[in-house]
Amino acid sequence: MSATTIPARFAEAFGEWTPRAIVFDCDGLLLDTESVWQRTEDRVVADHGAQLREGDADVLHGATIEVAAELIARRSGHSEQEILDDLHRVFADELGTGMRTMPGAPEILALAGERVPLGCASNSWLASLEDKLVRGGLREHFTVLEASDTVARPKPAPDMYAAAARALGAEPSEVLAFEDSGTGAQSARDAGLRLIAVPTPGFSAPPADLALSSLTDPELAQWIRTW
Repeated sequence: MSATTIPARFAEAFGEWTPRAIVFDCDGLLLDTESVWQRTEDRVVADHGAQLREGDADVLHGATIEVAAELIARRSGHSEQEILDDLHRVFADELGTGMRTMPGAPEILALAGERVPLGCASNSWLASLEDKLVRGGLREHFTVLEASDTVARPKPAPDMYAAAARALGAEPSEVLAFEDSGTGAQSARDAGLRLIAVPTPGFSAPPADLALSSLTDPELAQWIRTW
């Protein structure tokens, strides 16, 4: 362990525990695809006249595209396949307008990646996850990718995080997860990982070992340097 002092919040949350590997969520945590996805949902909801209800936004946050299509179909009376096709089409259109990394993401990936292997776990399909990470300039940081089509059950089931831990050569209890959504946080916790939540602005932090407002928190980098 480095002589660098462990920040008090991290010492309280983790003691002297340090991870053997880290698994990051992607959308809304590393890449600003949440805004792309939100614009996609807004367009498809408006185009099909869907009447969303209280609580639907929480269901859609971090959900797979299939879950989103099923909910919007129920709220609009259109077929699920029609909605799914439109979500794919509109997302590709919105993604073409550009993508940016979330504040602090490249720096934290580089710093952590010097110390432990990194994985990425996303409710996207694998091809989409690969494409987003390449577009965002982050693909090189990861040795393991898990997606909704690489496991039997996507988030919030624990399959994805359990698979990522195995692929990284560690027990789940030895792995740290970073998540922004309740869906992903449940997946990581149920798989047995330790968890730092970095919630999307406007959403409350899900239960976690520690919650941060941003990956730019200087104490996060300070903690990582103690490993």
